[in-house]
Amino acid sequence: MAFQPGDKLNNGKYTIERELGKGRFGVTYLAKSNGKDIAIKTLNEDLLNQLNQTERDNLESKFADEARKLERCKHPRIVSVYEIFKERQLFCIVMEYIPGTTLGSLIQRILPEKEALAYIRQIGEALIEVHRQGLLHRDVKPDNIMVRAGKNEVVLIDFGLAQGFDHPLTTKWRDNNFTPPELNSTKRERGAYTDVYSLAATLYVLLTGQLPVSALDRQLNNQQLTPPKQINPDISERTNQAIINGMMLDANARPETVEKWLDSLGLRRSLPSLPKTDAMTVWTALAAIAGLVAAIVALIAYFKPPAPSPVEPSPTAKPSVQSRAYD
Repeated sequence: MAFQPGDKLNNGKYTIERELGKGRFGVTYLAKSNGKDIAIKTLNEDLLNQLNQTERDNLESKFADEARKLERCKHPRIVSVYEIFKERQLFCIVMEYIPGTTLGSLIQRILPEKEALAYIRQIGEALIEVHRQGLLHRDVKPDNIMVRAGKNEVVLIDFGLAQGFDHPLTTKWRDNNFTPPELNSTKRERGAYTDVYSLAATLYVLLTGQLPVSALDRQLNNQQLTPPKQINPDISERTNQAIINGMMLDANARPETVEKWLDSLGLRRSLPSLPKTDAMTVWTALAAIAGLVAAIVALIAYFKPPAPSPVEPSPTAKPSVQSRAYD
């Protein structure tokens, strides 16, 4: 454990409270800053101590570089990154602490399709922003999606920032039910379609309550992916087919972007509506402008001198009238 409860970090700015979670690559702590709860993630020292200096430098550099890119991902469905600093030769990422539970805790029951799709749409839109920044999440799964306490809002957390680092000590993480085949190979290209696979697998679990067979078992042991509708007949055919397409072993057979996969589910993105307070402000401003214009018109009419009386034509004068009826 890199840090202990009570440890002061970054010149006393943060105080470690306890460990929140530990994975093969990273350790996340709950900390306090000016009475506010925050989360601090750093690399796992147990892993670092098994690497030579060149490998360690490479891993730390990748971790820090991608963390800085993540810092630019400003989205309500992505955990906020506040600061990056180094403490005791370890890079630390200061992030928003999200009270609540993981989406993984909800899969003890099968979710209604409408509810599951609402969560998937939120995470899909978060991934679109991640990909726009030139990043991949690489570890999308229910346990890395937080449900805010008391709300139907989900937030994408625990990015696999170091999981693009290829080393014999770091391969076991890839053998799980949400990992696409290309993450098990150092030669295959990875793209937005990589996260599409994991997001589709997440939807599979939410709607069936069962883990899909892993890509490795499908490839090496010839196991077949059971269509989700076969497990849960209430799933619509459209959703069933979208999940299957999203979990194709051949990356070229999957939708190439999260946008396209969301479209296949009928979950098209829409612009956020204007908050009511802002709308009222706009209408109030328009009303004020209209009132000002009316007042100006009235003042002009009041001070304008009366127009001279029209001159009557001479009785002998015949005004010239030219017909335009047939012009």
